[in-house]
Amino acid sequence: MRHVVYLSIGTNLGDRKKNINICLNHISNKSTILDISSIYETEPWGYDDDKKYLNVVVKILTNFQPIHLLNEFKSIEDLMGRVKKKSKKRYNARIIHIDILFFDSEIINTPNLVIPHPRLYFRNYVLEPFCEIDCSFVCPKKNKSINYFLQQKLDFCRVYVYKD
Repeated sequence: MRHVVYLSIGTNLGDRKKNINICLNHISNKSTILDISSIYETEPWGYDDDKKYLNVVVKILTNFQPIHLLNEFKSIEDLMGRVKKKSKKRYNARIIHIDILFFDSEIINTPNLVIPHPRLYFRNYVLEPFCEIDCSFVCPKKNKSINYFLQQKLDFCRVYVYKD
């Protein structure tokens, strides 16, 4: 069975644009990419860092079930050299990070995976690019559109379309 999934991909280490392209290539080897937002440059969210992030939102079509898809993405992160954090801080710099935002209209709440992603409503670096590709998408948990959450202005981090 084919599933429509929305992802957020971010990076702030090394050649950030190349990291996103490599990640997208890995994803496209296992699933069909239906749409990709522009690349957005953003401030770090949840911690202080001099290195800005590049972020995209991607819509894919996949045969994987949610937990298997999560494991595939963890494998991509490992393959690309993502280092597991050693500090107790929740957020830190990373070569690549892939979040599953939505998986069809499913609501999943397990110790290893929560969908919809619980913090997407508060992150401009997710909402801005998501709105670019599907502003009217309705969250199955909150029954509100992505545009609605963006208009709430719950995040004050600046988000810009990236220009090389």
